[in-house]
Amino acid sequence: MITEWIVRQGADEVVLFFSGWGMDRRIADHLSGQPASGPAYDVVSFHDYRTGQIDASAYDGLCSYRKRTVVAWSFGVWSAVHAKLPPVSHAVAVNGTLSPVDSEEGIDPEVFQATLDTYSDANRLRFNRRMCGGGDALEHFLSVQPERISSCQREELAWLSGRLQGDAGPEGFRYDHVIIGGRDMIFPASRQFAAWRGYPQTVITDMPHYPFFHLSGLEEVLECSRA
Repeated sequence: MITEWIVRQGADEVVLFFSGWGMDRRIADHLSGQPASGPAYDVVSFHDYRTGQIDASAYDGLCSYRKRTVVAWSFGVWSAVHAKLPPVSHAVAVNGTLSPVDSEEGIDPEVFQATLDTYSDANRLRFNRRMCGGGDALEHFLSVQPERISSCQREELAWLSGRLQGDAGPEGFRYDHVIIGGRDMIFPASRQFAAWRGYPQTVITDMPHYPFFHLSGLEEVLECSRA
């Protein structure tokens, strides 16, 4: 996977943002603005999961922090727990599950396979509309959408498909809080509820799969998990 530092100013805490499938650093750039007052943190983005592990230099850099907080969205929720990170202090999952392709706790396997088989420039546009639910959320996503070509995104989806077939379950930390969008058409809310039974939850009723129109920054995501 690709690791890119978004903010690196020597803070005591680092937020590890695991983006969704097909993304690049642009959403992390958008989310990383920090309030004028309150605790500061560094931010590192993880995306493009065509390889499943972080490199040694990124791992060593993360080890230098007193506190490591994970914020993971969509397929990033699954990817984060398989990334072999240093010990995690706190973790928040947003619109994703640990069984991302599953008829009860994730995306229907048939829908996932159809997306993989037919993904193209035209279908990318349709997927984005479904992910955002249209309207203002779609406009917002288009302003930060990844600068990646469709064939590259499809390669990543194919890698994830192969990796999921041999998945033996979570390997790393446990999530402390989950945020669920009631209008998610990718990971339906009912399946997220099934996947996260017993976990502290925040439900945002009108939020689609793309959450960062409703949650405008990392600090807002973290505030949900502190409530």
